[in-house]
Amino acid sequence: MNNSHQPTAISDRVHEIDGIRGFALLGILLMNIMSFATPMMQDAMEMRQTERFTGQYNEWTIFFINTFVTANFYTMFSFLFGLGFYIFLSRAQRKVQSTNVLFLRRMGMLLIFGILHGVFLWYGDILWTYAVTGILLLIFYKFRAKVNLIISIVILSVFTVFLLMAAIPMFMMEIPMEGTFSLGFDMTGTIHNNDYIGLLGINAAFLGLNLMNVVFLVPIVLAVFLLGLYAGQKGIFNDLDRHRRLIKRVAGIGIGVGLPVKALTGYAMTYETLNGGWNMLSLLANTLGGPLMSLGYIALFLIIARRVPVLVKILQPVGQMALTNYIMQTVIMMVIFYGFNLFNRVDAVYFIPIVLGVFIIQVIYSLMWMKVFRFGPLEWLWRMVTYWKVMPISRR
Repeated sequence: MNNSHQPTAISDRVHEIDGIRGFALLGILLMNIMSFATPMMQDAMEMRQTERFTGQYNEWTIFFINTFVTANFYTMFSFLFGLGFYIFLSRAQRKVQSTNVLFLRRMGMLLIFGILHGVFLWYGDILWTYAVTGILLLIFYKFRAKVNLIISIVILSVFTVFLLMAAIPMFMMEIPMEGTFSLGFDMTGTIHNNDYIGLLGINAAFLGLNLMNVVFLVPIVLAVFLLGLYAGQKGIFNDLDRHRRLIKRVAGIGIGVGLPVKALTGYAMTYETLNGGWNMLSLLANTLGGPLMSLGYIALFLIIARRVPVLVKILQPVGQMALTNYIMQTVIMMVIFYGFNLFNRVDAVYFIPIVLGVFIIQVIYSLMWMKVFRFGPLEWLWRMVTYWKVMPISRR
């Protein structure tokens, strides 16, 4: 057995996966801009209506994002994480004996990235959740594919039923909720005053509140990880032509069933933010609508990419350096909304053109970077920690 610790060779990569990952980054930015540009998280927790979301055209924009984007793309990323986990571990097994050690180092470094990102830049980080949940995948890796699929469906079904049951009494009680809770800080004022130390405190406070949500968040993320693991175990991405019929079926069911659910949750997130019952129903975006739509999007992307292969060529470099681009999105958004003092001063109707402009920039610099280098800068650091050796980054 070859004991050299080496990352996946560029020639061995499944380009469609990188393309989907690049597409997912576009959706993640379109979802996250709501938090980058406004005190949406503070308003949501204090049960207030975000000012920049009000007005007909702003509401239409937010409804579009909440229906077609929110929960769909981080779920897509979760699926790809589970799939990538299988690819990483199955290839590592053929090369080294200490696959678990490699993966634990990989998750440890991802956790460090997540904590640094969440505390020093932006509270909405998802990396630490992936790192913590990802460790659990080591338990499921040796399970049969069908078992992992059943476990995933059971988790999502249980949480979906729980949310539906919990929404009923909340609709019946009709408890007034507007302004019933105060976090004790002013996010808008802190950012406008360029108070970075104050911002660190806000980031830490939100991360603490998110930690309280792990009982709900980790099982949902794990369930979608298992869907990706299932796809890897079944070898779906190893032979897309052979699974063409399955891909078409997933596209139809995923979008056909998921879109009505997401339209419902999109309405709740946009127009009923101060209603407890509707708030509970809005969480179905994470347990039902988002997973269905993400699978539908992935399948639809594969169908379109087969006919328009240039789509994969454009998005593949973005996906290959997904970690770098994810962190860079935060840096760029902070420059725009914090650096130019635009926080809570830009209406939602401008969110989509801003995101498209930023993503085009990411596509261009990713194409240029990957022509010269084998990895993105953060991916290079991540791999060196994972394999515990210095690796050449230049293609030469």
